[in-house]
Amino acid sequence: MPQQTLSGNSPFIVGVSGHRDLDPNDVDRLHEAVSAFVLQLKKRLPDTELRIIVGMADGADLLVAQAALDQGIGVEAVLPMPLERYASDFEPEALSVLTSLLKRPDVRCVELSPPGSAHPGYGSAEGPERDAMYENLTLTLIRRSSILLALWDGNPTRLPGGTADTVLRYLGIRTQSDQDEVAIEFVQATEDMDTADGLVYWVPAARLSTALAANAKLPCFLRGLGDTALEMQREMPSQLAHQLTALNHYNQEYAVLVKEGSLGARDSLMNALPSDAPLHDKLMLEDIDSQYGKADALAVHYQWRSDRLFTLFGVMAFTMGLAYLIYEKLTESRVVLLAYLVILLSSLGVYHVLRGRHWFAKHLTYRAIAETMRIKFYLRLAGVDHRVDAKDVLALSGIDRFKGFGWISFVLRTIEPADVHAITPRAGELARLRFVEQAWIDNQHRYFTAKVVSLAASSGRVKRLRNALFVVILVVIVALFLFGDAMHHEDIGIGISLKNTLTFIMGFLAVLLGAWELHQNNMATRELLWQYQNQLGHFSRARLQLERITSLPRRDDVLVQLGKDSLMESYLWTIHRYHREHEPPTSG
Repeated sequence: MPQQTLSGNSPFIVGVSGHRDLDPNDVDRLHEAVSAFVLQLKKRLPDTELRIIVGMADGADLLVAQAALDQGIGVEAVLPMPLERYASDFEPEALSVLTSLLKRPDVRCVELSPPGSAHPGYGSAEGPERDAMYENLTLTLIRRSSILLALWDGNPTRLPGGTADTVLRYLGIRTQSDQDEVAIEFVQATEDMDTADGLVYWVPAARLSTALAANAKLPCFLRGLGDTALEMQREMPSQLAHQLTALNHYNQEYAVLVKEGSLGARDSLMNALPSDAPLHDKLMLEDIDSQYGKADALAVHYQWRSDRLFTLFGVMAFTMGLAYLIYEKLTESRVVLLAYLVILLSSLGVYHVLRGRHWFAKHLTYRAIAETMRIKFYLRLAGVDHRVDAKDVLALSGIDRFKGFGWISFVLRTIEPADVHAITPRAGELARLRFVEQAWIDNQHRYFTAKVVSLAASSGRVKRLRNALFVVILVVIVALFLFGDAMHHEDIGIGISLKNTLTFIMGFLAVLLGAWELHQNNMATRELLWQYQNQLGHFSRARLQLERITSLPRRDDVLVQLGKDSLMESYLWTIHRYHREHEPPTSG
């Protein structure tokens, strides 16, 4: 099942967790609170698909699913086990509601595969095996949700896969290895939360079995503080609001440019695969490919514009320097001064008009997304992408703190596999793994090898030009020192002395080199060569290792490590490029 349509829209995913035994007298209030939250998100995301992922259990899950569908929001029903076994957890009336919802065209259903530890009789009416199924659902919600909507009473419990367990794990208060029940302290936020990641929207929900927590009042946003504290904020954090706006702009911008025909042909990783490629989860691969094509097309679009802008400023700098030299050494015509002034004012005008369009920053952001999708595509093809959490690598690099980059994690969650246990390759798939190595590693190795050779040659030409300029300047200086007075009286035939002509040539070459160095600096050519060399090293090392490894698990390990290294290299290059034009990052 593809996780989003192939139109390229990148959805915002809301996970849902809640109690089964809701107080019937509280249901109307809960429905109203959920509808208000969904409406709040829709207003922030008018051009973005909003999707609800929910386990469809009786009580809160079905309530949220129905409220979302009432507002035209698509629902992905993630069942912790096959429906025929899941049905034993429902009363007849609730089961009838569930089955009717699953038949709707705007509800897509995924039945999670059992964890590897489950025996053939998993999903029995009760016991640890069934608890493991719900815990698997919790992990799926945590992995795929950009925000968690929780209808929770605010009380901690030790039940694996329960509402409290899901909320506390999502907030980072509890881990899979540490499930102790501890008292939770709720703290009112004294200032706006400085994060948009790992947030829970808490709708306090009364239960028949327990009372509400003392701090359960109006719906609010939660984030984890330390080991036992949860911070509460009534209004949407500004960071989250800004990142939702950025995600919506990403989708809106793509749709507008496609409609205008401004984007070139979309690149496709799927189309580059031979027809006999041994694919696994083809629809999921198409899903990633769709997101890759979208980000790559936008990155190319804005790279072209930012490169032209850098070139324009380089030409203007050269022309200004040339005009000054002509005025100083060849002629004192006011026309030259006027040309200098026109170029200066034009440069300032172009800068102020175009600075707000953020072409360069958009190019970096979209390229980071595209390269992430490329790596995830081939890791998915190998069946190991669930072992490489791009969001963790993103956070480790620090790029998510840069303005305009934090929302990338929303896009990354959209291509997380719906069912991890269904995509892991089993023994006997060596042919597919070797195909991945050829399609990804060998291809990228050739690409980076060619780029390193090309950029190294370009760098060599600049060095030779610099050395030649040094020799010319040295010769001119020696000539002026020895024959300066004589040259001052020598006319080259157009009323200009030989001395001024030589100094003009010297200045001209210096201005030419300076303008070229400025252009290369803006283009960050040295950083690009550095990144290509590092990437080539990663892929070369992986090739050598795979030539000597026959064990499938160890070959998987090599691919996983290559994915992490390549992702980090891409993010570090983006950081270096970003610093060319921006101040050091703040939270955002």
